[in-house]
Amino acid sequence: MTFLPPILAFALVLLPLTAAALSSMEQIPVKTFEAMREVERYQMRIAEKHYTDGKFKTALAEYEKFLTLYEKSPGAPYAQLMWSHSMMHLKKPKTALRDGFQSVIDYWPESQEATIAAYCMADAYRTMGEVKSAQEAFRFLIREYPEHEIAIRSRLDLLHYARLHKDDEERMSLLEDLAFKLKRTEASKAACASAARELAEFHFFAQRFDEGKKALATNHSGKELFDNVFNLSAKTVGHLLKNEKTKRAAINLADQLLASLEQDIKERPEEGKAILYRTVGLNATLGRPSEIWKTYEEIAKRYGRDDGILGKMAEWYKQREKRKEARLIYAEFKDPVAGLKNIAAMDLQEGKVKEAIEVYRKLIEIDGDHADEYLWSIAGCYEKLSDWKKAIGVYRQVDRFPANNFRMASCHRRLGEHKEAILLYAQCMVVDSAAPEASLQTGFTYEEAKEKVKAIRTFQLTCKRFPKAGQAGKAHAHLQNKYNINVTLGGTEEE
Repeated sequence: MTFLPPILAFALVLLPLTAAALSSMEQIPVKTFEAMREVERYQMRIAEKHYTDGKFKTALAEYEKFLTLYEKSPGAPYAQLMWSHSMMHLKKPKTALRDGFQSVIDYWPESQEATIAAYCMADAYRTMGEVKSAQEAFRFLIREYPEHEIAIRSRLDLLHYARLHKDDEERMSLLEDLAFKLKRTEASKAACASAARELAEFHFFAQRFDEGKKALATNHSGKELFDNVFNLSAKTVGHLLKNEKTKRAAINLADQLLASLEQDIKERPEEGKAILYRTVGLNATLGRPSEIWKTYEEIAKRYGRDDGILGKMAEWYKQREKRKEARLIYAEFKDPVAGLKNIAAMDLQEGKVKEAIEVYRKLIEIDGDHADEYLWSIAGCYEKLSDWKKAIGVYRQVDRFPANNFRMASCHRRLGEHKEAILLYAQCMVVDSAAPEASLQTGFTYEEAKEKVKAIRTFQLTCKRFPKAGQAGKAHAHLQNKYNINVTLGGTEEE
């Protein structure tokens, strides 16, 4: 057998109507088909039709007929190859090997079909479970046709066995061959790129950072290379950290990555800030808070204490319950509104509601365009303090109808002022989206006021007026559970 061009170069066109059903291992060379006589083509079409229809026993007979009638035809090697494929489909791999694929190689050693047959023999050994014979056959194909698509397939098959048998030495050899040695063509580039990434991951797990980076460099360059190296190595660090036995390996790899990031900053100073933030994420994964703080300080020193870095520094303090220090950082914000909002949020987290109210009042003074937002927060603070009257007074100042009506009604109910609450809910009924909830809450308000008849009537009306709303379902369930009353959702009020 001699070196042949890749399969895809000669096998893209097959017999009309059936080519799409065949793999590259089953397609006839275009030149072969063109060189055949019409009578030969006709016979081949018959066999092909049965084969693509899954009638392999009949196809076998038709391919035999072709070989008997047209022994000297340029299509004979292909007919023998397809006879062999038919045998494989009929679960007779030994016969396919001995009398089929081997015959293609013996009788037509220089043909393109012989190359395919050589691969199919290896695949047949695999089908029979004869792994060593399959591996030897795949290795033979790599030696004979190193650049051929058949050899690419063979490498991937051997790689599968290397992973399966945990043969790291052969796995490494095959990955390096695919990543570094094999010429990247349309037929090989996908396999080469995948192998390079697997090789990089293999090196990262072994804490060979530079080797992993070198492997990824066969696929990427520049910023893309940086991103892929960081993402894959950082992911590996995280994986190694999950097991106490590999924790030391994780730290070793992480330290190599951190050293690489320092070098990247020197080489690409314009991206220094973003790279430093990457070190923050990595140190967070490693549980190194002191290193995170050092990096924050370095960022602030190099690029200024903008609100972005100040916010991260404040968050670092908060995570360590250093609330006073966090407040001081928020007070440094160039955007005082953002700083005060964070301080108010901290006050609320700490239960310092009155202090939060004062902060929101300051915000109204300096950011009047958003007064509604701060008034809403102040009203909410008064609710936390159970100062319902003050809450109502502030909600009245907010232009958020009907939401403010619902909040005021809730406060009135807390005060036992049920009539006032019902009036507010009635105003909400003019808004279609708010009407179902307003109706339901009116029913509950009547119930709180001990007006049972009105409460029941209101729950029934909620069911009738808004049968598709969730509030109708709640009203229906409440009537059944509390009053043992069954109603039908929907209908008219008169019913």
